Amino acid sequence: MLSRDRQRALVEAGIALTSELELDAILDKLVRTAAELTDARYAALGVLSRDRRHLERFITIGISDEERAAIGPLPRGEGVLGVLIHDARPLRLHDLTKDPRSSGFPANHPPMQSFLGMPVKLRGVAFGNLYLAEKRGGDFTEDDEELTTLLAAQAAVAIGNARRVEREALSRVVETQEAERRRLARELHDGTGQALTSILLGLSSVEHAADLASARAAATSLRELVVATLQDVRQLSVELRPKALDDFGLDPALRRLGQSVRETSGVDVQVEARIGPDRLPAEIETAVYRIVQEAIANALRHAAAERVSIVATRRDGRISLVIEDDGQGFETGAPVEGMGLAGMRERVSLLDGVIDIDSAIGVGTAIAVELPLREVTL
Repeated sequence: MLSRDRQRALVEAGIALTSELELDAILDKLVRTAAELTDARYAALGVLSRDRRHLERFITIGISDEERAAIGPLPRGEGVLGVLIHDARPLRLHDLTKDPRSSGFPANHPPMQSFLGMPVKLRGVAFGNLYLAEKRGGDFTEDDEELTTLLAAQAAVAIGNARRVEREALSRVVETQEAERRRLARELHDGTGQALTSILLGLSSVEHAADLASARAAATSLRELVVATLQDVRQLSVELRPKALDDFGLDPALRRLGQSVRETSGVDVQVEARIGPDRLPAEIETAVYRIVQEAIANALRHAAAERVSIVATRRDGRISLVIEDDGQGFETGAPVEGMGLAGMRERVSLLDGVIDIDSAIGVGTAIAVELPLREVTL
């Protein structure tokens, strides 16, 4: 049973955590609070990757920036740290270095013995693991474990709230963008397109005026310009919001997109879509189409590709998308401007999916995306 002082400290910690709406601030506060409440010299939070196989972020306190740099790459979840990834239950050890599952410490790592590991779960699904080490004055106790368990539960509520706020903000941005694209597409099709068609019909009468040969020649030239402009406007309408996506679904829209790019650019764009006749949720169809559209634009505009391959497959409750080009590629570790990669990642994250972008100079680019066909977890 926790003492009254520890109960009071836990309540205050919960209030502090749930008052935050920024995810990074919550995670940092969680690590610091856990260390303070358990009197741990070192504390860390390892955030799991989306496939929950390794740690993709590692937030620490107790280790200086210089020490962290000397240690080298952040842990990915091996040894004792990985135990909680595969078995999401509290783990309390007297000496983690003597545990048979331990893989040891890298060079320059400070010595640690006493250890308390605690999973942080959101709605029963692992989000990350809290690691505490080197309790001042002895080993971590049952009270420490109970307190950290309750703190992790409070943190899960705060993290869930922050992710919901973040997701709602992203959703509003995407929704606003799509609404604007629909409006522009409608205006271009119904307004500008019809106006140009009317001009074209009017110029026909000028063309047939037999009294002015020069006017006829000018009208013919102008007719060609209007026809070309009308085609451009229609193409822009398709790019902004493809009618095939709204009317027929993702398969025809992707094929028409590939055909349009082949005809206008000469680049060999091959589309293989095995999604089936059943319509997907609108947000999934929109996300897949926009990702393909952006990837093709990158391949043409930045990579000077001659061939682009798109394969979209629906199976086992997921949509898999693979886009490959033979362009000049880029270094994935370096910042890249104007390629829309952040937008791709935001769309995928919004739908609880996974995206992997693999590229290197001279070998082209491959983009792999997986999106679950289920209700998105907030």
